[in-house]
Amino acid sequence: MKIPPHLPAALLAGLSLAVTTPAALASPTDAFSAVYTVRKSGLPLGDAHFSLKPGKQDGCYVYAGHAQPNALVHMFLGNIDDETRFCVVDGDVRPEYFRHHIDGKPGHSYTLHFDWSAMTVHYKSENGDSRTYTLKPGTQDPMSLQIAARRWLASAGGGSTLPTAHRFILADDDGLQTYKVHVSDAGNLKTPGGTFDTVKLARTGTHHHALTFWLARNADWIPVQVRRLEDGDTQYVLTVQSLSRSDATGQ
Repeated sequence: MKIPPHLPAALLAGLSLAVTTPAALASPTDAFSAVYTVRKSGLPLGDAHFSLKPGKQDGCYVYAGHAQPNALVHMFLGNIDDETRFCVVDGDVRPEYFRHHIDGKPGHSYTLHFDWSAMTVHYKSENGDSRTYTLKPGTQDPMSLQIAARRWLASAGGGSTLPTAHRFILADDDGLQTYKVHVSDAGNLKTPGGTFDTVKLARTGTHHHALTFWLARNADWIPVQVRRLEDGDTQYVLTVQSLSRSDATGQ
């Protein structure tokens, strides 16, 4: 998200957030809803809401985020919406559609349509620019990448020894690129939503902007904090306020 650019995803209070037992773990594709506060340089900007819900077909899902700046910030920055629609096919996360929208900024708002039969993805911005990229197996969009990373950690990082690194292929408004991540133990993280046993997932290398996720072992690797760095400086930090799996499933 662009505040951050694609969140959590990239993201928890009907559920006790100090969950510590393995029995509380769910699947990375189980429904949930989460609320985060967004801060820049320690100053509150507003809230971000994320939800993961089942799609219309079995094995398909909708993961969406909405950032709503407070009244003062809203004078300069509009609402931000991200959404991915994806399916799990043969154990792999396969995105079908992605949308990133910022009110009043059509040049920075765009969609991605994935055609896996033709192995292409079509980019179109709200100001009319369009391009077509050739897909590579396993390609993710900025939101589905979060789900793919959580699934990878759930399968590879459930034991006492963490995996150290992984590579994903990311499609966004810059085309296709390799998204390398490094994994490290981040210990307990105290948030307004609870205290979590976390693992830090950070993009490696030097980039204009990069996201770092604190993923909760004791809440099925859901992001409980997200930080965006731009040009080496901290720009935005999202911290979880509440998490609810029951609300997300309508129970």
